[in-house]
Amino acid sequence: MKSKNQILSLLAVSALLFFTACSDDNSTEIDDIDDVDDTVEVSKYVIAASSGENDYLVYSDNIDAGTTLDATAADAIQSPGTRVWANFGEEVLYGFLYNGADASTSASYIMNEDGTISKRNELALDVSIHTRGVVNDDIILVTSDRLRDTTVAQQAYFYKVDSQTDASTEYTLVTDDLLEDGEIAYFTDVAEYEDQIILGARSINSSSFSSDYFNSTYVVVLNDDFTVNQVIKDSGRTGSVASQKYSQGDTGLEVVENGDLYVFSAAQTDYATAATSDVPSGILKINQGTYEFDEDYFFNITEASGGYNLFRSYYTGGTTFILAMYPGTGDNATFGIDADRFAVVDVATKSFTWVTGFPADALVGWEYRVPYLDSENGRLILTASPSETENYLYSIDPDTATATQLAEIIGESAKAVSKLTYKAE
Repeated sequence: MKSKNQILSLLAVSALLFFTACSDDNSTEIDDIDDVDDTVEVSKYVIAASSGENDYLVYSDNIDAGTTLDATAADAIQSPGTRVWANFGEEVLYGFLYNGADASTSASYIMNEDGTISKRNELALDVSIHTRGVVNDDIILVTSDRLRDTTVAQQAYFYKVDSQTDASTEYTLVTDDLLEDGEIAYFTDVAEYEDQIILGARSINSSSFSSDYFNSTYVVVLNDDFTVNQVIKDSGRTGSVASQKYSQGDTGLEVVENGDLYVFSAAQTDYATAATSDVPSGILKINQGTYEFDEDYFFNITEASGGYNLFRSYYTGGTTFILAMYPGTGDNATFGIDADRFAVVDVATKSFTWVTGFPADALVGWEYRVPYLDSENGRLILTASPSETENYLYSIDPDTATATQLAEIIGESAKAVSKLTYKAE
């Protein structure tokens, strides 16, 4: 009987003779066998849906129309409590707490070699996460004080999470008078620009979300130790970055392929002053390598849409974005409760095109919905509820500005779409 090593040696000799023969007759030419890609890759779409008081993860490699994904099935992965979901690329899926009163823990999930998903770690974070972003391959999580007691210093809390180990380091920053005297900074977005941490912020009174500076836009640049490097301010054109209800982060600051930074604002005020506010939703720009707003650039989204307001923004490549919009201005604004209209915009040419094919009144509970940019197929995928008993995935094609219904989701609500990939050499 031949040993295992003898068999492997024979196979190796046979392979060598085969490649030599191919080379001799010029039928096949292989310059370097090491160039052959032996990567094993498994990918699945992942949907976070809720049932009862918990979230559940279901996953599939097929989300086409006619497919059903059941969050109530026995193999769905339970994630206790109400969560906000976010991806670190396609490597890790995070479920963060928004409401700190939930009896649950933030956690990370990964794809396994066999195509299943499992919890990797529980994060030692028992705080409500208000916004998050990816900077230099780390996840930056942020929560901001809004204490009623104005005699106590207000702070923002930053958690720098290693995407490979989930180990976190905490930093704090006093936010009193950071943007304007007598008001505090409340952070809404995190992004990376010129290898630095940048934050979208709004200036508010500590006891409420009211402000004397609703028509100002602020981008805060941080040093590596989370101290303030500088504050970039614009006044009179639009409002604070993102600033929509239940911001949940990373929809107000976006660096496009040429390095320019675009800054999105819903220009939301508060309910008490909405009737007297006429600040439009809009987009500003910071040109690559600079740290000031371009005075010659402003894209008035309220005007371009015929009276709507910006709620979310999703970058799809080049200078193209898909915007979620909600109706009304002043005290007629709905503050994003029914942001169920979408538009495709080109921020370079300032073009605005409404998306067709998306069902009306299908986005109740927008505060926790997180779409997924499917770059491979050139589409934005999001959850929608055409009726109280239905949950579906929809895709939006930015090239045609059309929406298409995809798979059905069984559960009380469908909240987030993402993708996880396992790779092994």
